[in-house]
Amino acid sequence: MKKNCLLVLLLVITVWGCKKSTSIVPEPGGGGGSISAAAITSAKLEVKYNAGKIATDVLFTIDEANNQLLAVLPDVNAVKKLAVTFTTRTPGTLIKVVDTLLISGTTVTDYSLPVTYKVQTPQGVTRDYKVMVKVFTGIPIINITSSGAITSKETYVNGTVSVNGNGEFESKSPATMRIRGRGNSSWSLFPKKPYRIKLDNKSSMLGMPSAKDWVLLANYNDKTLMRNRVALELARRLGSDFAPESRFVEVFLNGQYQGNYLMTAQVEVNTARVNITEMTASSTDITGGYLLELDYRLDAPNWFRTTKDLPVAIKSPDEKATPAQLAYIKKYFQDTEDAIFSSNWGDPVNGYAKFINSDSFVNWLLTMETVKNQDARDFSSVFFFKDKGAKMGMGPVWDFDLSSGNIDSTIAKNPENWYVRDGTWFLRLAQDYNFNIKVRNRWTAMRATAVEQIFRDIDYNEKYLALSQKKNFEKWPILDKYIWRNAVVTGAYDKEVDYMRTFLKTRVAWIDKNIMQF
Repeated sequence: MKKNCLLVLLLVITVWGCKKSTSIVPEPGGGGGSISAAAITSAKLEVKYNAGKIATDVLFTIDEANNQLLAVLPDVNAVKKLAVTFTTRTPGTLIKVVDTLLISGTTVTDYSLPVTYKVQTPQGVTRDYKVMVKVFTGIPIINITSSGAITSKETYVNGTVSVNGNGEFESKSPATMRIRGRGNSSWSLFPKKPYRIKLDNKSSMLGMPSAKDWVLLANYNDKTLMRNRVALELARRLGSDFAPESRFVEVFLNGQYQGNYLMTAQVEVNTARVNITEMTASSTDITGGYLLELDYRLDAPNWFRTTKDLPVAIKSPDEKATPAQLAYIKKYFQDTEDAIFSSNWGDPVNGYAKFINSDSFVNWLLTMETVKNQDARDFSSVFFFKDKGAKMGMGPVWDFDLSSGNIDSTIAKNPENWYVRDGTWFLRLAQDYNFNIKVRNRWTAMRATAVEQIFRDIDYNEKYLALSQKKNFEKWPILDKYIWRNAVVTGAYDKEVDYMRTFLKTRVAWIDKNIMQF
């Protein structure tokens, strides 16, 4: 009995000792102490220590989870050589930038680019903070100067463009360029105009691949300002061919604020865009590459209609295309359609699979179907490409302002039911077992990653645009007004975002439930 009691006592002591040992394991940070001891508890830019540089005190937002400090100065032209007033959790803590010791409210530091604060307590606990000082609304700024008014979608106006990366991306000195309007209803109906920029020399913009042609999407009738961005990112994660990168920006035109825009790539054949062989009049291999658009507006110099009455514009090669090139791509497209509707259409050798890259079609379809894009069902901005010696694919995806429930008068406003699938070609393809399985498998494979990321993107963008959307709707006070095709008028930005979020949650849940009956 005594032996058993002694064993129990030893076991209790051992367990208690293990718990005690576990409870004092230090957090990372060096010096054997908790990293929280090296915390910066407040940071501020004060007028009294930055005379003539700022007009009002500005607090830093402290992100403890990511070790970041952020201050946004309201003046778009604010100076960034500033003295920061700060406090720390542990008395005697030192803060350095490289080898310079910072004295609170005294040491002037250049915050044109992000700066690293190296924090160290007297006990040796260390911690690094990324410190950023941004201007205006905190997102990149595009400054455009034009030699005259921009009144046309066809005629360019000379000018310059500069980029303020706002500490997030590389800034660019003024570069010569030409600018004109772009878009269809967005150009003709709305006061906030979209633009196309053509640089004189190729250049990277905000970390996007180098090119001459860039687009500024106004997103006037999308009061979340983010439908295009969210859909483009979904397409990129799904692997949809040539889905463009994009960046939110503030646009100033001749010194006047124009609002929040989305800068993205022009749809064109280019190694950084639609990376296929570029055809010229002297090209001897006429099998590619071609860029086509299904577009009921028929505003391209070369176009044709299929036997199913689909209007197809030849975007590249353009008006310089040779008769042989035009004849080839028209026949290839028609042969594809004929194969889709033939009696042996599902044959893996001689059916539609002979002409199209099914994986490319599936990724494009799932992007459009997920956000239920109004224009994607046989209307416009439906792009196809065919490279040299290759099958035809679909992409890039484009034009999402009338997606994610932002439509008032068609069945696309309902988050349930298939929509893009019921287009002329896709309705037939969906009846093929092999195509159907590809769609199901792709959705299942990407549901928890690419698709679920939509909702994290929405949450992130809502915070990222917090100041930008306020400025935008001060310039364009439309939150309480119906704008062409709006399904709802909520009167507030957060409610617009909630509506979009709810629509997509309902939409994704419906697809989850019905994907096996695609």
